[in-house]
Amino acid sequence: MEFSFLIHPSELEAIEKKFVLNPESSEKIALAKRFGFEEIKIFTINVFVKAIKSKHAVRVSGKINAKIVQNCVVSMVPIESIIDETFEVDFYDISHVVTETFLDDGLFEVYENDIIDLGELGAQELALAANPYPRAEGLADEVIGPYLITKEDKKNKPFAALAGIKQKK
Repeated sequence: MEFSFLIHPSELEAIEKKFVLNPESSEKIALAKRFGFEEIKIFTINVFVKAIKSKHAVRVSGKINAKIVQNCVVSMVPIESIIDETFEVDFYDISHVVTETFLDDGLFEVYENDIIDLGELGAQELALAANPYPRAEGLADEVIGPYLITKEDKKNKPFAALAGIKQKK
């Protein structure tokens, strides 16, 4: 794991507990490599954890704040993005999950051996929040423009000349 922060649900109480997670430099470098980013400049995860004993579950909600650098998919120019996203996930103890049908329609995960990794959850949320196809403003249109099909291109059929040769025979 590039970034890990483990909690033990059996030690949680019914009151909400807050964690602020800040990966070290080496962890941010490893995460950037994992997700194909050029760099993760800033990455903070604010997490609230609350046990739901009646359901053998733990509700994890929080917010990620990050500044990442990705390359434009067209021009490869570095693009800096700010990510400010909230998330909420319910974790269910796998030993009490008989079937998935009893779960609400919401997002859920399972945990086992009394361990939930909040660091990995934050890393996954960062990856989901990042733009999968980042494009530099203006430059992307300029670079891709010559390859766009226009109405004029549709009128000029590329095989029209071949059709003329065939008719001459």
